[in-house]
Amino acid sequence: MNKEKLVLKEAYKLRYEYYNFYENKETKWHDKYKNHKLYNAVVESLEYKFHEIANIMPELIKKLNLN
Repeated sequence: MNKEKLVLKEAYKLRYEYYNFYENKETKWHDKYKNHKLYNAVVESLEYKFHEIANIMPELIKKLNLN
């Protein structure tokens, strides 16, 4: 798997955790990941609906210049 796909997979994982493991404990998620390289992209992705993520997440990651 190439680096771009690994980064994208990790971003999806963080977003999944936010909604599925940290429901009603969002502050703990932010505290845990605030220094993560993908934090800003994932936080920005929270403004989008679930069905939009496949299209928007790659763009958000590109803005961070991580690939």
